[in-house]
Amino acid sequence: MSNYVTDTQALVKFMLGARVINERCHKAFLDADQGRNRIIIPAVVLMEILYLFEKNRISVDLLKTEELMKSSNYQFEPLSLEIIKTASEIDDIPELHDRLIAATARYLDVPLITNDPVIIASKHVAVLK
Repeated sequence: MSNYVTDTQALVKFMLGARVINERCHKAFLDADQGRNRIIIPAVVLMEILYLFEKNRISVDLLKTEELMKSSNYQFEPLSLEIIKTASEIDDIPELHDRLIAATARYLDVPLITNDPVIIASKHVAVLK
């Protein structure tokens, strides 16, 4: 079983039934649904979902995300001091939320599912391509 951290856009796209970024990334989510992978959802992703839903920019809300996390194949990752310290070492992702999501992946030493070009270019985080 492989583990992956997801960013907000990838998770929301998958929950809406859209294709996630590329075939490998989409398959990671499909495999999680089948119990072959685990998708780790950082606390910051849930905060962004709350914000975007409240601003009517997405139709996925926290309740839908909470339902998804009832499966052991989707795991919530709290924002810990260790993750924040890891974020302080990432000097090439300026946006704080993105840096915290990337730091979660780096701290857990698992690839991140994202299509954000700034994160993809980072020397500090592995991205599933």
